[in-house]
This record gives sequence, C-alpha cells and structure tokens, in this order.
Amino acid sequence: MKFLKAPYKKIIIVAIIAACLFIKLPGQNRKSEVYKQWYDKALQLYDLDDPTEQTDSTALALFLRSSVAAPPTDAISVAALIKAGNIHQGYRRFLEANTLYYQAIGINKKNGDRTDLAYEAYLYLGSSLYYSNIDSAKYYFEAASDIALNYKGIEVLPDQESLYNSLGAIYYESANYQQSKNYFEKATEFLSPQDDDYTEVYNGIQSNIANCLVKLNRYNEALLKLQSLEPDFKNKKTILHNTAHCYFELGSYDSAILIYRSYPVEVGYHGVVALTDIGRIYLQRKQWSLAEAVFDSAISLNKSISQNIKNKEEALAYHYRSQLARQQGLLDEALSWSNEALKEIHLTFNARSAEDLPLDISKTVSAITLFKILIEKAGLLYQKYTITQKEEALVASLASYRKAIETANFIKLNFDNDEAKLFFNQNYRPIYNQAITVAYEAASMNRKLADDFLFIIENYKGSILYQNLQNVALKSTSTVPESVRKREKEIKDLLAVYTTRINQNASEQEAGLLQKRLLSLQVELSRLQREYEEDDSYAAYKFQYGKSSQSIAAIQAGLDNNTALLNYYTSDTAIYCLAITNNGFSLSNTKTDSLYKKKFTLLLDEVYRHQEGKRYDGFTASAAMYKYLITPVLKTAANRTKWIIIPDGQLYYLPFDALMSDENKRDYLVLSKTISYHYSFSLLFSNSTHHKSIEENKEAIAYAPYINTDLSIYDSNLPVLPLSADEVKDITKNVFLGKKATKQSFLSEAGKYPVIHLATHASIGNDSTDNWIQFHPQSGTEANKLFLPEIYNLNLQHTELIVLSACETGGGTTAVGEGLLSLSRAFMYAGADGIVSTLWKSEDMVTAYLMQRMHQYLKQKKSPALALQLAKKDLLADKKIGAQYKSPNYWSNFVYAGKQQQEKRSNTMWWIPGMVIICLLGLLIYQYKKKPHFKRNTA
Repeated sequence: MKFLKAPYKKIIIVAIIAACLFIKLPGQNRKSEVYKQWYDKALQLYDLDDPTEQTDSTALALFLRSSVAAPPTDAISVAALIKAGNIHQGYRRFLEANTLYYQAIGINKKNGDRTDLAYEAYLYLGSSLYYSNIDSAKYYFEAASDIALNYKGIEVLPDQESLYNSLGAIYYESANYQQSKNYFEKATEFLSPQDDDYTEVYNGIQSNIANCLVKLNRYNEALLKLQSLEPDFKNKKTILHNTAHCYFELGSYDSAILIYRSYPVEVGYHGVVALTDIGRIYLQRKQWSLAEAVFDSAISLNKSISQNIKNKEEALAYHYRSQLARQQGLLDEALSWSNEALKEIHLTFNARSAEDLPLDISKTVSAITLFKILIEKAGLLYQKYTITQKEEALVASLASYRKAIETANFIKLNFDNDEAKLFFNQNYRPIYNQAITVAYEAASMNRKLADDFLFIIENYKGSILYQNLQNVALKSTSTVPESVRKREKEIKDLLAVYTTRINQNASEQEAGLLQKRLLSLQVELSRLQREYEEDDSYAAYKFQYGKSSQSIAAIQAGLDNNTALLNYYTSDTAIYCLAITNNGFSLSNTKTDSLYKKKFTLLLDEVYRHQEGKRYDGFTASAAMYKYLITPVLKTAANRTKWIIIPDGQLYYLPFDALMSDENKRDYLVLSKTISYHYSFSLLFSNSTHHKSIEENKEAIAYAPYINTDLSIYDSNLPVLPLSADEVKDITKNVFLGKKATKQSFLSEAGKYPVIHLATHASIGNDSTDNWIQFHPQSGTEANKLFLPEIYNLNLQHTELIVLSACETGGGTTAVGEGLLSLSRAFMYAGADGIVSTLWKSEDMVTAYLMQRMHQYLKQKKSPALALQLAKKDLLADKKIGAQYKSPNYWSNFVYAGKQQQEKRSNTMWWIPGMVIICLLGLLIYQYKKKPHFKRNTA
C-alpha cells in the first residue's frame, strides 16, 4: 500500500538526524518567519521525485525545527509533525513516527481541531500501526474515513485511495472479504489517470480485489482480473505472486510453482507467502524434506523482517510445519509445532502442555488464523485419541473444537454484513461436521459433555438470525443520535431498492451506475455501524453474545411437561439429534445410507406435487423417514404432545407432521403431535420485547388482492384467487381486498398490528428478483411486489404472528446453518415472533378451509401451532372434503415457525394434597373454637 509520497527504502541513523538539527539556513535572523522558511525547504526535499537518505534526513530535521519554532496556532506546527512522522514511517521507525502523530493530534485538538490535519494524522498513524496493532490501526483509519465522508472543505483530502485501500486490507485481515472488496473498489474512485503513479496504484488495488475474489472462491474471476493488468516494473512481482497464489488455491500446482520459480523470492512479506505456498506444494506432493527446508526458510525470512513482532505469516509457517509432521505420522511433534503457531498468533498464550489452549480469543493478531490453527490442533488430538483410545485425548480434542467455534463466533460478530457471515458458514461447514462428530463421540462416552455438543450446534444453527435480532434490540436502546438511525434506515431501504433494480435492469449502463451507487451505500453503512460500536450499551452486545452459553439443564428448566425439543444436525453420512424434555435428554446418530437418500427424495417428490388424476404415493417413503428421523427419539419424546423441531439442511424442506409409523394406518404425526419449527434454541427462548411499552391495536390486518378479475390482474399474468377473500373475511374488520390491497398500504400499516395475514401470490428464487410477495398490481406488477430485501428492512418488532398463505412462502434456497433463505425467515428477521407459511404451492380450496379453521382456533386463544394442527385434523376428519384432498401433498405444506408460550410446569403432585391437609386442619381448628367450653368441677 502506498501511504507516503517518496519510496523510502533505507534506514537512517539517528546521528545524521541530530546533526541536521544544526544546519544553518539563509534568513535565520528573521525569527518571525524563519520557521516558515524551514518548513518550505523541508517540503521541497519531501516532494522530490528521487529522494535520498541525505535529503530525507535534512527534511526530517527541518520539519522538526519548524514545528518547534512555529506558534501552536499555526497549522505548520501540526503539518510539520505529520510529515516528519511520514519520513520515520518510510524507514520503518514506527515508534518514532507514532510519537509524532500523537503529538500532532494533541496540538491540533488544542487549537480548534482542523479537519484536514486531523484526517492526515489519523490516516498516517493508522498506516504506521498496521503491522503492530491492527485494532488501533483500524480505529484511526475509520476516524479518517468518518472525516472524509463528512468533509466540506475546498481542497480535496489527500491519499483517499490509500485510506480505502487500507480499510480494505483491514477487512481482508478480519476475513470479511466481500466488504474488503467493496473498500478496494471504493479506493479506485479516487484515482486519476493523470497522476504520475496511477498505473502502479491502480494495479495494486486491482490485485487486492483479485485476492478478495480468491478468498471468495471465485478463482476464475480473480485470474481474469490479474491477467488483464499491465503491471509496471514496481508491482510486476506482486501481481505475478498473486497470480501464482491463485493457481495454488485452484490446485494448479505446476502453474503456481512455474511462476514462483520465474523470479527470485523477494525480501518481504510477499516472499514469506511465496515460500509457504511452495512448501505446501511440496507437502501435497509428499516431498517432505523439500517442504521442511522451504518452511524453515519462510520462518527465517519472516523473523528477519518482523523482529519480535508477532504476525500471522510466521504463525502459518509453524502451522504448515505441524501439517508436515502430521503427514509423517509424528503426532507429538505436530502438536509441538501447533503450539508454536498458537504462541505466535496469540498475544499471551504460553503452552505448558500439549493440550493447553488460549483463554481469551480476542487477544490475537489474526482471529481467522487462530481459528485455522485451533482446528488443526483439534484434529491432531482426535487422531491421537483414535490411536491411544485415551479419553483425555478425546476431551482435549473437543475442547479445541469448542475454542475454535468460540473464535468463529468472534469472527462473525465483527462482520458488518450478513453476506460475510453466510459465506463463512458455507466455507467452513466441514469444520462444524468434524466438531459435531467429536462432540457426539465424547458425549456418548460421558453424558456430562453433552453441553459441548449443544454449544457447537447452537453456535452454528440460526446464529446469524439470532445475532441480528440481538443487534437490533441493542441498537434500539443505544444513545446514538437520531440522525444516525434515520440515515441507517434510509441506506438499508436504498440498498433493497437498488439490489432489486440491478437484477431487473436490462441496460448495462444503468446497471453499472446502480452498482456504483450500491458500493458507496455499503461503505457508508459500514461507517455508520462504527457509530453504534462506540456506544457503551451497544458495545456490551458483542461481549454478551460472545460469552453466552446455554446448558441442557437451563433449557430443561424452561420447558413444560408437554414439550419436547428435537434439534437435528445433518452431516454427509449421518443425522444427529439432540432431544430434550423437562426431565431428560438423549443424543442419537442415524447413518444416512443410499436407501435413506432414495426415500427422502421420493417423499419430497410426492408431497411437493398435487396433480389432478395423479394419486399420492408417498406412504412407504413416509414410514421409512419416520424410522430414520423419529424412532431414535421416541424414548425421550413419545409421551410429549408438543414437538418443537429445529431442522438442518434438506430437512427444512420436509413436513414432519406428514410422517407416519405405519404406512397402512395413515397415523400421521399431525394426529397426535403439535409440531412447530424454529432455527435454534437461542431464538426459541430469546426474550420477546413485543407489547411491553407501547399501546397498539390488538386487531389483525389482512390483505387479499387477487379476489376477482380486473384489467390490472389480467395484465399481471397471475391467476385470480377467488377463495382468498374467504380466508380473511371473519378474522378482522381490517381487511384490504382487491384494489385496496396495495403494497403502500401494507408498508404503512403492517407494523401497527400483532397479526398480519397475506392471502396472495408469492415466488421464490435465487436472487431478489425472484423472491417476492404480490400486492394488487394496479400501478404495475413490479412496483407492487414486496421483494425479499425489502422484507428484511421492515420493522415488525411488535408483530406476534404473520400468516403467509401465498404459495411457497416457507421455501427457498438453503443457507448453511441458517435454514432456508425464505420469505418466512425474512419476516422473522424483521422481528416477527412467528410465521405460518407454505413449503410448496397451495390449492385454493384447501388453503381457504385451513385458514378459516385456524383463525377460529386462534380466536379461542389457541397457540398458532396448535390452531394449525387442529385445522389440519378437522380437514382430515371432515366427510365433506374429498379423499384426494386429504393426502399430505394438499395439507402438510402449511407450517408454523416461531416462539411458543410454555405452559406452567405442573407441581400438583405435591402442593394440592398439602393445601387440602392445611384446609382440613384449619376447619378442625375453627370447629373446635366454635364449641362451648366448660370448666371442670374440681370441688
């Protein structure tokens, strides 16, 4: 990265600086102006195209003298210190540079805090701190960015491309690769082809963007970008190195090593990365002696650069050394190298034994590197267990996996967008698989370790949705200015609009403009997030969530006598289930063989299809899935009537209440169990803030736009839903039918009601264009579609239930750890407590019947899950309904996901008899006191 104007390359000795302090210049006798002359002369030397060690030392001395001599109120007193700091930084004298920057900041604040000078001091201090304290560097870069975003000065602030390039690097180091890419692209906006160093800087930033693409697994895009660059001599090696690294990540080792061998390894961090890549290639090829020699060279080179400063490159070299020893079967040596890697990446860790782990995961040079090292160590300890069969090795492996998951939480909490969190889960899904396997084996050996299984599964499933809801709750109590809240809402709304429009836009030119606007908004939203992080109440969020941990005992204490929780986890070869009731729990592990996959696919094919003349034929598959999924948990859950299921992966597509134990009896689970769904225990038991502090309408609100045919409906190419009016006519007086059921009406009214019912069309797809709920299309179909990004931005913090009787509102694409990215989940993301939605397309008559009955039961104060179950049971028992509509493909697509009120735990077995006894004793005493008492005759 380029921060300074001259390519400082050599280390200057202090003696030369001291000597230069006494250089005598013309005009020194005019004391009132001499400091200006010193400063001007220093500036001329500072701006030389080809500075030397001598010119730099002279400039440094003059800047220092002019700063001391200048009146504190003169801008030179601050500007000179900043430029002197830049010279120190150019020679890697970071401590000296930092001292001058801090001094400049202090003087500037005393003298009115000139915006442009504060910006420069923050920017260059951030660059100086980058290699020693990345958190502090981030703080000062962000401070400079805040100034840049709000700067109203006449002169353009310098080096903004460096600022955003630096922030891109910060986000890159925190594994937030999409946001990092945004910042790098933002940096290019400040480049001008007229600048002397345009090609060098442009190529450097584009190379950084390519690195982000590599991390996002978009290798071909990265290669095309790198190959399109025409580097000059200054950054040719860097671009070649990045190209080689891209080939390495692709697994094209021959291409990678051919490039690495085409030029000498440079002396710098790029050289360290190049050596570790070459060593890893030898490692893959089992050329162990070559790999060992190269890794040792990488360590040696890194030590010569970093001296005693801990850094991730050296930690990674130790990490790969550990992998080398592991491949050679040297487990103890591998563990030793792993601990060396931990010591290098963590600021305070010092292992006393092979099993030791860092305590505070926040004290790390690189959290993502710490995560990888902990995973490697966990695997080594598990391998040691498989050889020795010693329980302590298994427990140590589990502890390392747990610490890795804790680190993963820390990483995701520092992401400022959900896209990065989703990518992280997707990228590291195999790690969670390994952790769950070890946790299950450990808990099977020692039930006390079941809480570790719970910890891993809970911090994987639904964690992003949970983090967002906690985030929103804490933001509502923070003390940030109202203007920040308002702007955040505006940006999110604009992001939703532009994201939708960019997918619909046929014009390449307009799409490009929208993309540029999106980029600026994403960066601005990232900057606004910092406003919250500086608030004390909001800062507690990260600490609180990062430290939170549930136990099975705590969950049991919150359950009534009728409820069972079934939390599933699907790996490539097995389905795990943690079943919990108020007085017991169990862990099961069911292997998923080819028969399971065949039956699962067959069942989904049958339930997702209702075709006239085609009979439902999923009974055998349903009974088979019951055996795989339900039989293992019956010992724990059979006598509970309410089952709350937390699915995983493909299980989110499965309607559990359509499963049956006997294909001939048609004993669907819906007949005996009230089944509901959620994403995690944390979400299920999180405290609701609804209806606590505001007075609101207790009525429901409903929308049914497609009740009859009109010209607008005809133009929308969507069929009329004449029975949709019947769904909602009896539930509320707040019914918007036909042309009154507009999107604008919904947006203005929805947040005021505890129950919302939408009886209309919907669609799901792979992007925002294909994910929508349709309102009346009177002003064009697109303008009256509520798209997925818009739903996320709704404020439904006071909504208890949303009924989405439109087609496929509960379906969507799977997101690792987060279920389906459905319209249903989007409404829960916006704050709704619970949602009734559909997994597949609904039949109009069946939908009307179920919804009418469900609302009748809701009016009787039944819970949503129970009301839906009773409606389905009524359908199955109703003799007026044709037999073809009673197969699961017509009724089991309706599901409820969300919170449930727990019944009070019954303790009548001890307190009712006690109360009876107390009453009887009281009655006896009362009767005794009422009787006349006579004195005994003692005469």
